[in-house]
Amino acid sequence: MVAERLKLPAILPLLLFGILAGPELWPLVGLHTTGLIAPHALGEGLEVLIHLGIALILFEGGLSLDPRHLRRVGKAVRNLLSLGMVITWVGAAWLFQAVTGMPWSTAALFGAIVTVTGPTVVSPLLRHMVVPRKVSTVLVSEGLIIDPIGAVLAYLVLQTIERPGVPIEGLLQDVVWLVFIGSVFGFAAGSAAKLVVRSRLAGGELRNLCILAILLLCYAVSESQAPESGILAAVVMGFTMSALDIPDLVRLRAFKEQLTVLIISVLFVLLAGQLDLEAVIGLGWRGVLVVAGLVLVIRPLAVFLSVPPAQLDLRARTVVALTAPRGIVAAAVASLSARSLTESGIGGGGSLEGMVYLTIILTGAWATAMAVVLPRALGYASDPRRRLTVVVGANALSQEIARLFRARGASVAMVDSASGKLERMRQEGVEVVRGDARDGMTFDLAGVQRDTRVLALTTNDELNLLVAELVRDEFGVEHPVVGLHRPSEEFGKVRRAWIDLLGGRGLDLSRWIRRIEGGNARLVTVHLGAEGSRETLRLSLGRERDPAVAVVGWKAGQPTFQVGEEALEGLEDVTLLVAGEAVPEELAPFAVAPEAIGEEEADPDEEAPP
Repeated sequence: MVAERLKLPAILPLLLFGILAGPELWPLVGLHTTGLIAPHALGEGLEVLIHLGIALILFEGGLSLDPRHLRRVGKAVRNLLSLGMVITWVGAAWLFQAVTGMPWSTAALFGAIVTVTGPTVVSPLLRHMVVPRKVSTVLVSEGLIIDPIGAVLAYLVLQTIERPGVPIEGLLQDVVWLVFIGSVFGFAAGSAAKLVVRSRLAGGELRNLCILAILLLCYAVSESQAPESGILAAVVMGFTMSALDIPDLVRLRAFKEQLTVLIISVLFVLLAGQLDLEAVIGLGWRGVLVVAGLVLVIRPLAVFLSVPPAQLDLRARTVVALTAPRGIVAAAVASLSARSLTESGIGGGGSLEGMVYLTIILTGAWATAMAVVLPRALGYASDPRRRLTVVVGANALSQEIARLFRARGASVAMVDSASGKLERMRQEGVEVVRGDARDGMTFDLAGVQRDTRVLALTTNDELNLLVAELVRDEFGVEHPVVGLHRPSEEFGKVRRAWIDLLGGRGLDLSRWIRRIEGGNARLVTVHLGAEGSRETLRLSLGRERDPAVAVVGWKAGQPTFQVGEEALEGLEDVTLLVAGEAVPEELAPFAVAPEAIGEEEADPDEEAPP
């Protein structure tokens, strides 16, 4: 909750709380207390919890990995997962050994562990980070796919440490068998989960629990056949379900996201509670130097050498290069590796685990700072074209509203199932998407993100409400706007309070569309800076015969759809939908000419965004 309020990755306060609540901190400051939690009391149960927690986290990640998104950035992600990963592994191992003097074997294990980035850290950052869709897709996709790869790499390095003299051929055979088992069992489990959903053998929450049971069974059986293959199987199962076009995945994703938050919270607190703080403190400035080199040298080197300009431009590569926080998978693998080294009688486990946790804390803090700095420094935050307005339904009214937003400098996309209706807007330079408004893929093609404005303005009330539900559930759009003919009295206040109602009341959209087509209605923007303008506007809105409808208000160039007779204070302009062939006489002195709309927001001395 603290992390959400402060817009931080959750791992930072969780790690801090785990350290404060654990038994390792207080003896270092001279207090004889055991703390609030005792992770070591769990014994082997902690290791089991770590394994099952990672399986659930990576399954949820695979479930959210959309193949359609991945195709668009496939080359960049592929390069980061191959050449970029090798550069990170070798560079991090060399840096750790050179700075701390640790053995090469331990350094190689550290390098393998920190090749993973943290989707559980990246995703919360991207909720508040202003970057293009392509950049966020690269970061999330890389984090989700590299987790099992990095975990397997760490397992192989650990095997070479614990089993010296094992021939390379034997290790390669282990890798092939591990990948085969994980892929086969993951695909089989994903297909079985599809049958559970489609056959309707279980309904409601019981269906979600059945899929969870299949996941845990898949993980356990896969691990019994090839150690460390369960992680890969979990990702493959989630990705298989995402790619098989299974219906009603929204509720399953929501259920798994809640479980993932719970598991991450528990694991981070327990893992931080058992952390050897003496080993972390013993690293001193050398540990900080290693992390600084990893963030400022190794990661940028890996990104710029592996991703050419043709795949991502300079600004996008800069964001990717400076945003690589480590998360729960790195922590869990480090803890398991340290336990394994200790049980095998090999030293260095405490220093390895401490170095990984220091990397998690510092890279998380760095990425949080970059999430604020980079969008402003690179011009993303100030680019008026970044925030998209998507209008659903190509009719006379929606076209006029689309033109209004374009005049205000916004990027606009229009969605409809009939290409003929879209042609006129295409000719005017509006991005158009032909598709079914009931399908999330349509809005994905339109580029809908969390902060996109979505206006559902078809003449079908049910479809408009369905669009609002869809973009909220699948894309996180907080306040979609709908046009409704007959909303209930409590709509938008008690019932569906998260929806903004166009005009603040019921509108006969079909009638207004016919009026606009016949030249008997229009949009009029009224400037409220002149004396008497607000009183005149209130009188106009209160007329019973052919009343004007306040469609959207404007303040500092930004729109608000919460406009009415009582909500005019603070607004600079209001755009009205008025009946008649001309601007109403009483509003004419305050009306803004169409060609003048947006001029007050433009700064002639400001350089246009790239």
